[in-house]
Amino acid sequence: MNSQSQRQRLRTKTGCLTCRNRRKKCDEQAPMCGRCALSGRRCQWPTSAEMLDRRYTSHKSRQPKTSESNEGESCPASTGSEICLLSEATAHRVITGDLEFVISRHFIDQYYGLLLLPNCHPDFYHGWINEIQVLMVEHKSLHYSVLANAASHLHFIEASNQMQELALTYYSKALRGLSTLLARAGQLENHNGILMSVMLLYLHGCMGRGTYLDIPRHLNAASRVLTMRLFQTPLSIGRPFDRLAVESVLYQIFLVATGLWSDEIPLDYDFDADFWLRAERLLDQSVMFPGQSNSLNSPVLGVPVPLFRLAISLKQMYQNAVPPSEDSLEQVRGEVEIWEAMVLCDQEMDMLSPTEQLNHQHSYYKSTSYLYVLIISLLLDQLSETHNPATDEPRPGPPRMAPSDRWQIRKAIRILQGYKDDDGWASCFMGNWPVYTLGFFMRTVDDVNLTRTELQRRWNLTKFTQLARFSTDLENTWTRRGLGP
Repeated sequence: MNSQSQRQRLRTKTGCLTCRNRRKKCDEQAPMCGRCALSGRRCQWPTSAEMLDRRYTSHKSRQPKTSESNEGESCPASTGSEICLLSEATAHRVITGDLEFVISRHFIDQYYGLLLLPNCHPDFYHGWINEIQVLMVEHKSLHYSVLANAASHLHFIEASNQMQELALTYYSKALRGLSTLLARAGQLENHNGILMSVMLLYLHGCMGRGTYLDIPRHLNAASRVLTMRLFQTPLSIGRPFDRLAVESVLYQIFLVATGLWSDEIPLDYDFDADFWLRAERLLDQSVMFPGQSNSLNSPVLGVPVPLFRLAISLKQMYQNAVPPSEDSLEQVRGEVEIWEAMVLCDQEMDMLSPTEQLNHQHSYYKSTSYLYVLIISLLLDQLSETHNPATDEPRPGPPRMAPSDRWQIRKAIRILQGYKDDDGWASCFMGNWPVYTLGFFMRTVDDVNLTRTELQRRWNLTKFTQLARFSTDLENTWTRRGLGP
């Protein structure tokens, strides 16, 4: 490699910005240097643009021509457009190292912030990302899980097929690394590197492309680790990451159990009601920051956990081949009516402590919880309207269109309209499923377009494949109903 190209390539000998600002010597270990790891500080690095030596960016590369006298001789360095064979392995390592560095920085600076809710306690946010950066240096499975998620996200942002190929390569390497780790690791329940790897693998299936069908096996593995870690002893959570992991697994269980409304063959996953109830009880009994709001204590779910359980139950009743009994409907109806009353009376679902500052993002939690209640109420209405234990069976497929004058529809429309210009709301994954499901109840072109625009905005801001699947399912249904674009 000649001196000109060496000067133009990404520089790695700069140290992290944190050490440079503190005027400390940096060991330049990426993605987290040793000094930041020991001090618990956030390890910040220059972006790829900042790492380019700007003294040479405007210079055109001028390569010397190969002289006739050098023909046939082995070259100690590259000449012209040729690369010396002796430097190929080194060049590959440099390019691979720089590329992985840029991709891992994308995970830390861009992707990671989309995985947690905006108002959660800083201990959840900083604790997880700091531990990821420390553990991924030691564990290849976590290292490649991080790269797989970030590369997949970059694939959608940059429309790069190469990034998608890289994402699947990293995903395969993460699986191999995880198999190696499982073979030699003891006490899996205490191994955060394994649990984090598995969590990121099912997140890749949900948010990325190409591994959606793998989600159930990763979810089962994470559930087993949490069962060994938290359910074999008196129910309690002592560390922020443990609560984050439980909420993450429950949310993924919810997404897998509900799936797509039009799926004739859902994902091969058996909903474990016993695990869900124990996890729900565990979260209720183990508040990390007592006296603080639910939004501060909830890094992933945000919505009251019983609403997720009710949504799963009603979807299963709605699409089950066996009609629900009148007793089961009555039991659900009693619980739903309590939630309906809260929405009708415009009650708060979360109270701030005296030390917390009210911000605009706090309204996202209330509005999303209301949307879940409205969907549950509409599903129960449709089940009750068509249910006759003697003759009728629940209709397969997605929910039917609801009259536009239903109070649930009017309330939902007002909520969506109130956030039509709020990018923070549209970037928050908490509202993805309720917005998607509401689309099936919409009857008018205006209401359909409102939902369509909301989903498109969410896709533009986050680039999560989950939203593409939701939109495709809705558009196909709207087209069949004569409401397509």
